[in-house]
Amino acid sequence: MKLSTGIGLPAIVSAASMVGCDMGTPDTQTLETAPAVDPRPNILLIVTDDMGYTDLGSFGSEIPTPNLDELAYSGVRLTNFHAAPVCAPARAMLLSGMDNHEAGIGSMDIKRFFDNGTEPDQTAPGYAQPGYEGYLSHRVAALPEVLRDAGYHTYMAGKWDLGRALVDETNPAGRGFESSFVQTTGTTVHLSPADGGAHGGIRRADPLVFRENWDVVTSLPEDYFSTRVYTDKIIEYIEANRDDGRPFFAYLALTAPHWPLQVPDDWLDRFAGQYDDGYDAVRDRRVERARELGILPPHADMVDYPRGSTPWAELDETARAEQARLMEIYAAMVANMDFHVGRLVEYLRDTGEFDNTFILFMSDNGASGSAPEGFAEGYDNSLANMGRRDSFIEYGLGWAEAGTAPYRDVKGSVAEGGVLAAAFAAHGTLADTGGISREYLTMQDVMPTLLELAGAEPPTGEYHHRPVLTMRGKSFLDHLQGGASPVHDPDEAIGWELHSLRALVRGSWKLLWIPTEDEETRWELFDLDSDPFERNDLSSQRPDLTQELIGEWYRYAEDVGVAISE
Repeated sequence: MKLSTGIGLPAIVSAASMVGCDMGTPDTQTLETAPAVDPRPNILLIVTDDMGYTDLGSFGSEIPTPNLDELAYSGVRLTNFHAAPVCAPARAMLLSGMDNHEAGIGSMDIKRFFDNGTEPDQTAPGYAQPGYEGYLSHRVAALPEVLRDAGYHTYMAGKWDLGRALVDETNPAGRGFESSFVQTTGTTVHLSPADGGAHGGIRRADPLVFRENWDVVTSLPEDYFSTRVYTDKIIEYIEANRDDGRPFFAYLALTAPHWPLQVPDDWLDRFAGQYDDGYDAVRDRRVERARELGILPPHADMVDYPRGSTPWAELDETARAEQARLMEIYAAMVANMDFHVGRLVEYLRDTGEFDNTFILFMSDNGASGSAPEGFAEGYDNSLANMGRRDSFIEYGLGWAEAGTAPYRDVKGSVAEGGVLAAAFAAHGTLADTGGISREYLTMQDVMPTLLELAGAEPPTGEYHHRPVLTMRGKSFLDHLQGGASPVHDPDEAIGWELHSLRALVRGSWKLLWIPTEDEETRWELFDLDSDPFERNDLSSQRPDLTQELIGEWYRYAEDVGVAISE
């Protein structure tokens, strides 16, 4: 294995820099020798990390996101798009078209042991069981593998989170990306740590969390900032092959705005004072604005909203000042993300690639209400230092609820607030530009959609000399292009499970099982057509339907290989 001493920032070749170069004569460079141009569209897949449902202006936010909003308004906003409760399962579903168990991330607990190079507890549910490998399983064909075989360039920059840093065959270069710069694990800091190392300031058994292609990155530049570098890398990779006539698939997996909240110094105070009225006021304004935009239905309200945070009015002055500052830094991360996406879009326009680029944007789960205990130890999280490289902060449950309300719960839950994600598609071929889709969609549906767009067949049976599962997701390309047929049949049961959290959606019905603090659990039933915010449990009124759907959930669990511990 080769080690890289650091990362190189891209040197983009502009058209002006080519002036005066010997471009050949008609005798040496003719149309016959120019590469044939593949007419298929480029694909740009942008995924943000832990972004709230209403964090974009086009979904109801006060945070300025003009570049993403322009794309969203020019395309179709997907208001019923479902990711996963947390990061890695979402990415496994996204890149496989499969349930997270079939794709190898049945448990985040086992995955964390794998990431740290240690042996998990052999009594843990799913230990040594297919579906609980802790990395993107080789039982599935990965999206970049299939697109690369279909003639696409495949590029990635950002968060991988689907395989440990030192295991080559589980990393992006081993799963179909020809060029990649990635953070292999789920968490690291966004600014270069004080010691310049590539462990991202987080104490791990395996500190080498960054890779470029096959090489381990052992140091980061002093001016490293995650969103800027990931964007630079995608531009660099596209530029390197821009003139060969082949389309590209570029996966920009941003780590913003995942905790720790950090931004460059010139972004620290851009939203100073704008959140002094607190998360309750921001939450209510966002709900109203999202309703005005048509993102939320007209009957959306905050009546009986099951909040978990302390009301703003009950916080003391010190807590309010700290909370307001946390949101100022978070808003800066989101606005900064929008700025860098704008740079990428401008590059595509300048190079003539934009009109032939299909853009799909989404978050990987709901807003995050907390970080695991112990992560912030040893950092300076004083009010004056928040957002800097030696701070480690997260914005808490009150602001997370402001980003997901009126939907129930936040990241980590299979209730709508945990899995419903802001998403949109933008391309000139879409039928309803500027429109809103309420079609029920999931992360599993992304891979079949992009394969259909690329004219690539999903592998079945055997792929690259190994058996693979048949893709579970459904393409929504026809839906985007004006088709009237539903993406998912009304009788299709779509199941969810992670760490004993359970859900099943069939048509408008949703079955939900969330363990409570006293460890008592019971199934709840909701009609998402009339009650998308999961306020009115109908299980006692519809016991026969509840039992029928419970049976459907157990069939799903057996089908995908859920390890059930009851």
